[in-house]
Amino acid sequence: MRYDLHIHSCLSPCADREMTPATIAGLCALNEADVIAIADHNSARNLPAAEICCKAYGVKLLPALEANTAEEIHLLCYFPTVAAALAMGDTLYESLPEFDWNPDIWGPQWVMNEDDEIIDQPKKLLTAAAGLTLEETARLCRELGGVPVPAHIDRDSYSLLSVLGLWPEEPEFSLAELADPDRAAALTAAGLVPPSLPFLTGSDAHCLEALRTEFPLLAPDCPLRSLLK
Repeated sequence: MRYDLHIHSCLSPCADREMTPATIAGLCALNEADVIAIADHNSARNLPAAEICCKAYGVKLLPALEANTAEEIHLLCYFPTVAAALAMGDTLYESLPEFDWNPDIWGPQWVMNEDDEIIDQPKKLLTAAAGLTLEETARLCRELGGVPVPAHIDRDSYSLLSVLGLWPEEPEFSLAELADPDRAAALTAAGLVPPSLPFLTGSDAHCLEALRTEFPLLAPDCPLRSLLK
């Protein structure tokens, strides 16, 4: 399966306005992706539209979001259903700080329908750190039937390794994401990750130009395959 499991829509204030669910689904279908995940910051509210659009274009949608934990670690959370992702997003949203989001400063946060019409704009800043710790976020993800995956662990910010400096004993993770898959061997050799830890890589696309035109293949034993049945 050709995949890109880390894409941001226009719900994320850091993403371009052109990153609508319908446009993402259409371009990924044109580029022959088999499965994609739209993973917005601390929210899954564009997934209902994305699910309809992906079905129309013949692309599998893996429901997801990218949590920003209390430690400011980005944690990708993948789910078997859109409903589970929405439940996770609701809990994260409730824990976000109570200060007003200003679209002129941070950018728009558009909740869209399947026709690319804006139907809502959350009032809290979605990129802020949520009130749940890494351990609490991973636990909630699993309670909802999901798989938590530390995001872009090879980056110098908002990653598990850059914040903690080492791989934690708890919570345990069955998978991690790399921004650059070529760094896997070096991280393993340096003892920064468990020796048997599998990796995936995502585009982390925030604009249309960053969407993949060539895709990695999802490993047959990837833990996320259990969510795609």
